[in-house]
Amino acid sequence: MVCTANVFAQFSLKSGDLLFQAGKSTTLSDAVAQVTSGADSVNYTHVGIVSIENDKIFVIEATTPKVRKVIIDTFLNDARKIDGKPIVAVGRLQSKYFDIIPQAIKNAEAYLGKPYDYVYSPDNDEYYCSELVYLAFRNKKGKPVFKAKKMTFCDDKGNMTAEWIRHFAKYNAPVPEGRKGTNPGDMSKSKEITIIYRYFN
Repeated sequence: MVCTANVFAQFSLKSGDLLFQAGKSTTLSDAVAQVTSGADSVNYTHVGIVSIENDKIFVIEATTPKVRKVIIDTFLNDARKIDGKPIVAVGRLQSKYFDIIPQAIKNAEAYLGKPYDYVYSPDNDEYYCSELVYLAFRNKKGKPVFKAKKMTFCDDKGNMTAEWIRHFAKYNAPVPEGRKGTNPGDMSKSKEITIIYRYFN
């Protein structure tokens, strides 16, 4: 049995599980929440990959300032809470993808230490959370398991939010509106996975 010190981590996770997190309120996570929606109408703003090593549970994540691997307690504690419980859901890949998980973990670890991608560009050597997952999980033919879609930084009324306008101006970068990309909310609703557990229920 895999154990960890965190009382909320007693659910039996497996390597390759995806942890969808509603992150603590920051300017960036709040901006993400405004333009995405996830499974069960939860605004998931972050996603990480579970890696179990020698009975210890780690999460590989692309977060600020760089891609890192942390113990699960750290990941859960970084989430928003409901009645003291982290708003984190577990997504498990369909069984037909189980055999690619070991390589997906290796793929993700190859990005450790790479800087976080604040401008959500596919053309730089920087990475955001769902981009890391997208790049890590590939089928036997080398094609991504998850689909990239046109990104939007507009609210449900079609307006570019002030937060995103300020964000891209800060980095002197164009808004990649309409470019192909991913986000945690869409990924949590992907048919390639099933949400099998919620720490906040």
